[in-house]
Amino acid sequence: MGRVIDLQAWRREREQDPIRRLEGAIARLDGLLSRGSGRLGSRVIESELLAVTGALGAGRAEEAAERAERLAERLEHPSARRSG
Repeated sequence: MGRVIDLQAWRREREQDPIRRLEGAIARLDGLLSRGSGRLGSRVIESELLAVTGALGAGRAEEAAERAERLAERLEHPSARRSG
Protein backbone atom coordinates (compact mmCIF):
# COMPACT_ATOMS: atom_id res chain seq x y z
CA MET A 1 0.00 0.00 0.00
CA GLY A 2 1.25 3.48 -0.80
CA ARG A 3 1.75 6.34 1.57
CA VAL A 4 0.89 10.00 1.33
CA ILE A 5 3.85 12.35 1.10
CA ASP A 6 3.72 15.92 2.34
CA LEU A 7 5.66 17.68 -0.42
CA GLN A 8 6.33 20.80 1.64
CA ALA A 9 7.85 18.73 4.45
CA TRP A 10 9.86 16.73 1.90
CA ARG A 11 11.22 19.94 0.34
CA ARG A 12 12.15 21.34 3.76
CA GLU A 13 14.05 18.16 4.59
CA ARG A 14 15.85 18.18 1.23
CA GLU A 15 16.95 21.78 1.79
CA GLN A 16 18.63 20.97 5.10
CA ASP A 17 22.38 20.92 5.47
CA PRO A 18 23.62 17.68 3.84
CA ILE A 19 25.75 16.83 6.87
CA ARG A 20 22.69 17.00 9.14
CA ARG A 21 20.77 14.82 6.68
CA LEU A 22 23.66 12.37 6.58
CA GLU A 23 23.81 12.21 10.37
CA GLY A 24 20.07 11.50 10.51
CA ALA A 25 20.34 8.77 7.87
CA ILE A 26 23.30 7.16 9.65
CA ALA A 27 21.32 7.13 12.91
CA ARG A 28 18.45 5.40 11.09
CA LEU A 29 20.85 2.89 9.52
CA ASP A 30 22.46 2.17 12.88
CA GLY A 31 19.11 1.15 14.35
CA LEU A 32 18.05 -0.81 11.28
CA LEU A 33 21.31 -2.71 10.89
CA SER A 34 21.48 -3.60 14.57
CA ARG A 35 18.37 -5.73 13.90
CA GLY A 36 19.98 -7.44 10.91
CA SER A 37 20.00 -6.81 7.17
CA GLY A 38 16.80 -8.69 6.41
CA ARG A 39 16.40 -9.72 2.80
CA LEU A 40 18.80 -7.10 1.52
CA GLY A 41 22.11 -8.89 1.15
CA SER A 42 25.10 -7.88 3.20
CA ARG A 43 27.11 -7.30 0.00
CA VAL A 44 24.55 -4.76 -1.21
CA ILE A 45 24.66 -2.98 2.14
CA GLU A 46 28.45 -3.02 2.26
CA SER A 47 28.65 -1.67 -1.27
CA GLU A 48 26.25 1.18 -0.49
CA LEU A 49 28.07 2.07 2.74
CA LEU A 50 31.37 2.15 0.87
CA ALA A 51 29.80 4.45 -1.72
CA VAL A 52 28.58 6.75 1.07
CA THR A 53 32.06 6.81 2.57
CA GLY A 54 33.65 7.46 -0.83
CA ALA A 55 31.26 10.31 -1.63
CA LEU A 56 31.89 11.91 1.74
CA GLY A 57 35.66 11.50 1.38
CA ALA A 58 35.49 13.19 -2.02
CA GLY A 59 33.65 16.16 -0.53
CA ARG A 60 30.27 15.24 -1.99
CA ALA A 61 28.19 15.43 1.19
CA GLU A 62 24.92 15.84 -0.73
CA GLU A 63 25.51 12.59 -2.63
CA ALA A 64 26.54 10.80 0.57
CA ALA A 65 23.36 11.96 2.31
CA GLU A 66 21.18 10.87 -0.61
CA ARG A 67 22.78 7.43 -0.74
CA ALA A 68 22.48 6.90 3.02
CA GLU A 69 18.84 8.05 3.01
CA ARG A 70 18.04 5.77 0.08
CA LEU A 71 19.65 2.78 1.81
CA ALA A 72 17.71 3.49 5.02
CA GLU A 73 14.48 3.69 3.02
CA ARG A 74 15.24 0.33 1.37
CA LEU A 75 15.92 -1.27 4.74
CA GLU A 76 12.76 0.23 6.27
CA HIS A 77 10.55 -1.09 3.48
CA PRO A 78 8.41 -4.09 4.55
CA SER A 79 9.73 -6.16 1.64
CA ALA A 80 13.26 -5.88 3.08
CA ARG A 81 12.33 -7.76 6.26
CA ARG A 82 12.78 -11.48 6.60
CA SER A 83 9.61 -13.46 7.00
CA GLY A 84 9.07 -15.84 9.87
